[in-house]
Amino acid sequence: MKKILSLGVASAVLSLTAVAASAAITPVVSDTAVEGEQLVVEVVANGFTDVATQFVVEASENLTLVDSTTTDKGLPAFNADTMHFAWAGTEAPAEGTVLLTLVFDVNAAADEDVTVKLTADAGFETGVAADVVSTTVVAGGETETDIVDTDTATDTETDTDTSGVVDTETATDTATDTETEGGSTTGGDKTNPDSGIALAVVPAVLAGAAVVVAKKRK
Repeated sequence: MKKILSLGVASAVLSLTAVAASAAITPVVSDTAVEGEQLVVEVVANGFTDVATQFVVEASENLTLVDSTTTDKGLPAFNADTMHFAWAGTEAPAEGTVLLTLVFDVNAAADEDVTVKLTADAGFETGVAADVVSTTVVAGGETETDIVDTDTATDTETDTDTSGVVDTETATDTATDTETEGGSTTGGDKTNPDSGIALAVVPAVLAGAAVVVAKKRK
């Protein structure tokens, strides 16, 4: 009977240890650490069942804190000088609650590591992950989205310029055709008056010829 109880107690202890390991307040690096840029670290509560916690955020020397934001749930307090955080509420924070957001300047060179760790105050060790979170810094510079495809830009510019050019040959032909058509119409109008004048001259010529014939007869 004692052996059975001992096994039961051991199982319970193992279960509690597993819960404490998985249900913890942990620092989460949400971005890639880029040389000379900023890094955002969120302190997230996952499965945390207590109504209070206290811990110190320990960041590596190549990280410089420049900004911090605390949750609007419960009563949070953060001291940027000592990096000490305290929180209390009437109930445990919801799953995935971001208790604290920290923004650091990355002073490390490429390929160096930056680290963040939470050290719980005495009496608040339960539910605070003690593991060190580490990430390797990458070199800064242009990303693929910043690089402009010069060939595409040139082609676009060329297409725009081409669409704006007027075909002078076509324009000249059009103008000539228009002028020719206009001239033929105007010429047609002039022909009618000219034919009228010619018809008026014919009787005068005939009259003159008749006078000459009459004189010869006399």
